[in-house]
Formats: sequence, C-alpha cells, structure tokens
Amino acid sequence: MKICILKGPDPRHAYFAQKVSSLPSHDYLCLTHRRVNKNRLLNMMIKSPVTFFNRVSKYIFYTFVKWKLREKVYFKINKIPDEFIVESYNSDETFDLISDFGPDLIVVFGTPIISNRIMNLAQFGAINLHGGISPDYKGGNTIFWALYNGEVEKAGATLHYMIEKVDSGDILAKVYPDIKSTDDEFTVSAKTFEYATNEMCRIIKKIDSEHRILPGEKQTEKGKLYLAKDRTLLKDFIGLFRIKKNLKNVSLIKRIERYYDK
Repeated sequence: MKICILKGPDPRHAYFAQKVSSLPSHDYLCLTHRRVNKNRLLNMMIKSPVTFFNRVSKYIFYTFVKWKLREKVYFKINKIPDEFIVESYNSDETFDLISDFGPDLIVVFGTPIISNRIMNLAQFGAINLHGGISPDYKGGNTIFWALYNGEVEKAGATLHYMIEKVDSGDILAKVYPDIKSTDDEFTVSAKTFEYATNEMCRIIKKIDSEHRILPGEKQTEKGKLYLAKDRTLLKDFIGLFRIKKNLKNVSLIKRIERYYDK
C-alpha cells in the first residue's frame, strides 16, 4: 500500500512519521511544511494582527516552558523517512508530487488546512490525527483548552476522516491518555500523541488487510471551534496555574474508543 504522510515540523510530528513509516510492506511519501514562512508571516501581520501576535506569543511561551526540548527528550526520534519540504500543502507543485506518487491512503498530523483536491487523491481517503476530542474541541490548542476549562476527561485525540469542514469528518477512534495530578499540559499532550500515533498504525494495518475505507462515527453535534487567536499569552501563563489546580486529585486511566471495529 502506498501511504502519503503530511506532517508538521516538530518532534511529535517526526515521531508520527517514524512510526508510520516503520510499518512493513508499504511505500511512503513524506511531506512537511516550513512553519516559518516570511511571506505568510507578513500576510498574517497585515490581515490579522491579533492572530500574528498570538502566534508570536505562543512561540515565546513554548520557549519559556522548553516545550520543544521536552518533546525531543520524550519522543526519542531515531529515524524518519526521507521527506520533501514544501511551502504549501495546497500548491500545484505539491498536488503534482502527491498525484505522481499515487497514494492509497493519506495520513495527516500537524498541518494547516488541506484542500479537497489533495484529500481526494487517495482511494482510501485522508485520515487526520487531531489533538483534541471532536466535536467538543475542534481547531487548535484543544488539549490545552480541555485542561484549562476543567474538562480533563475531554483531553485526548481524535482520528477521523478528513472533509472540507475542519475536524468534522467521520470519527474512527478517540484516544484518552492516562492522567494524574502530577501531569501538566506537556505530559498530557505527549502521551496523547504517542498513543494516538500507535492507534493510527493500527488503523493503517486494518485498512491494508481489508482493502477498504473503514466505517466511522458521524459527527452530529456542532461542538466548539478554537482558533489560534483564542490562546493569548495571558491565558498561557494563567493556564500554568489553572491547569495545575484542575489536575489536582485527578486519576484517569488510558482508554480508546474505536468506532471502526463496530
């Protein structure tokens, strides 16, 4: 089976690519995008100063809490497949690259919004690893928001088919990590992405063995969509204390809800 991996540039995304590409008897095409794009940043600064400021603030906060360093230590990246660096996943060049590869399946983690014409290139569809429990938490930073809002039981990830509407396709699985009072946003996120990556590999194996699009659970509720601009630098630092308070005396076990096995 031919698998196209579309991923973000961080260690958790590299771990995802490493695990998926280690599955035997498959051909892979791995693409990642440049997060820091001068033209994109300039356009964002002009069109949406609030979003631009919040993106910069998030970078400052993540540097403060040493997020990327902690990711490198946690995920222990050994080897990732050879990858193509693209400026945009929705460009004609990217479309031609993926089309020429002819994927059976596209798997996605940590990318901007992908266009329909890219998603439709794979006969078994495109599956996204969304770092949040849909439909309650759609969009970005959704593990943070679940912890911040005191809905610790809704911190986790959703593996779903991709459609035009963000994080709204049929759900294949929901992954909830074990959470205890000594956890923080990073450890909850890291465990979530580790477990969800393993679940993605399980789904890939099932698609390969059954050679079909798997059934999923339709999302009938609208839920809430969180945008990048919603997470401000002030909320970041308030969150350090608020999340610690919300995790006090918490003890949740790891669990996975699978809809494709029904």
